[in-house]
Amino acid sequence: MTGWMIRAGRGGVYAQSWLETGTIGIGWDFGGADLARMPKGRIREAYVAAHPGESKGKVSAAVSQVYKFAHDMAEGSTVVMYDPETRLYHLGTVAGPCMPTTQDGATYVRTVSWQGQAQRDALSTASKNSLGGISTIFSVSDEVLADLRRAAVKPSESPVAPADQDDEGTEEEARYATFDNGIERIKDRLLAVDPDDMEQLTAGLLRAMGYHAGVTPKGPDGGRDVIASPDALGLEVPRIICEVKHRKGAMGAPQLRSFIGGLRGGDRGLYVSTGGFTKEARYEADRSNIPVRLLDLDGFARLYVDFYDRTDEDARAILPLVRIWWPA
Repeated sequence: MTGWMIRAGRGGVYAQSWLETGTIGIGWDFGGADLARMPKGRIREAYVAAHPGESKGKVSAAVSQVYKFAHDMAEGSTVVMYDPETRLYHLGTVAGPCMPTTQDGATYVRTVSWQGQAQRDALSTASKNSLGGISTIFSVSDEVLADLRRAAVKPSESPVAPADQDDEGTEEEARYATFDNGIERIKDRLLAVDPDDMEQLTAGLLRAMGYHAGVTPKGPDGGRDVIASPDALGLEVPRIICEVKHRKGAMGAPQLRSFIGGLRGGDRGLYVSTGGFTKEARYEADRSNIPVRLLDLDGFARLYVDFYDRTDEDARAILPLVRIWWPA
């Protein structure tokens, strides 16, 4: 039975919601029509009626994606969804038909029984590339599914050949999918750098943002890996005190409390953790009297892309990027 990859919105924005509700969804609007009972021709007619100004190519791409969701995804087939924040591919089984919904961000949903998750880092390069297709919904080959299942663990546990996928989709969807796939590849590279280079990249990012920033000398630093200031002497406020943790495993509340306790008046805190943060750690940052920003792997990669044109040679030597041009 065919496996399917479906994107949880741009940047995986609906991933956690889908996991919590046991659903997957699409956002194309058909006014609540019963898509599960409509052949492809009627779906096309309904779409054209609702979007009279769209080009034939965009109509064909949208109808193809909707038909896959409503008809080609058979109940009992495997579905794969990626969460960029956790870098986890979630595996489930389609458990119900296409139904209209008022769920946030979706017009139609299907129920899914989520059964496992696989770390992106545990997959082969070929599988990562295959799962980076540009469509919202596309089929996944048996080889890639086997790789995902090999790497998968149950949700309660700690965490080859190209897929048979088409390149259907609007140019807008393709642009966002290409961007998101690029972000994931940048995150792969970030995880491969050593801790010293991660500190240098953090300093380089802050310099690109207009600060004077440098890495502190090695030794006991009290959570001060990088210090940045509006002026070259470091006398003006606010100063940004940055701790960089480049390791697996999320940072918890005790680490955040210790970091915040070392900040003084006029300081602003930046905590970079490529392993992410627990909910309790995020709560500690939110309730801090001194402003503290938490930056996980995904957030760091996206900021680095945003400011790459302003980064200096030191940062680019560690993580060079290539711009991909797209027709307007």
